[in-house]
Amino acid sequence: MAHNNQANTLNTTITSIEILELLEELDGARVTEIAERMDAPKSTIHGHLMTLKTKQFVIKRGDIYCLGPGLLRLGNHVRTRKEEFVLAREFTEKLFEETGFRSTFVAEMEGKAVFIHTASGNRMRWAHERLGSRLNLHNTSFGKAILAEMPRSRVEQILDRFGMPQETEHTITDREVLFSELEMISEQGYAVNHEENIKDLHAIGVAATEQSGNVIGGFSITGPKNSFTDSEKKRQLADIVTKLVNEYELELSLA
Repeated sequence: MAHNNQANTLNTTITSIEILELLEELDGARVTEIAERMDAPKSTIHGHLMTLKTKQFVIKRGDIYCLGPGLLRLGNHVRTRKEEFVLAREFTEKLFEETGFRSTFVAEMEGKAVFIHTASGNRMRWAHERLGSRLNLHNTSFGKAILAEMPRSRVEQILDRFGMPQETEHTITDREVLFSELEMISEQGYAVNHEENIKDLHAIGVAATEQSGNVIGGFSITGPKNSFTDSEKKRQLADIVTKLVNEYELELSLA
């Protein structure tokens, strides 16, 4: 009996998490829409939403439920709790100051890139850069830089789980092509993204690792494609990103 109760509790938790992920994907939704997408009774979904609402993990605007400030509080706790994340904020700002391009730090969590810090000055924040937003690794510069630091077996596990969805005509969807690129990234020390996840955007990413070799996350700069077409300029920018990531790793090791 205890085993069944435990299983039921786990299933309930999973359902709540899936609801939160769906609200993130849809940027808010009605009970009916959530129930249809999850193939679950409206009464069940409503019960989960009411529970999440008591902790402000969701809020209700009219008849639409959206993610709430309780999640932001938890996210900020994660971002400020880990020493490497705190230091990464300073270096994300430095990266923006030195290059003038949107700068990002992501952590690898369960095979996804999770946004922790962004720096873009007075420019409007992009929706996909929100704290906690998750992107695939195979078609982003920071993602490919992170994958290049992992053993092939771990990369295979990630690809088995999430696949290689094609988001633009430039997305790599063939595993062997990806592994060939990861070898090149490992040799040159940085990765590039040429419109592979968002049209007209290019990026340069470098992975940050601990002294043990474990991946902490990745830093990147992003801009319009015409800013990265000149090979000499691209190499200079890659050198700046690489240098700052090396400084970050050194400072973290001495902390």
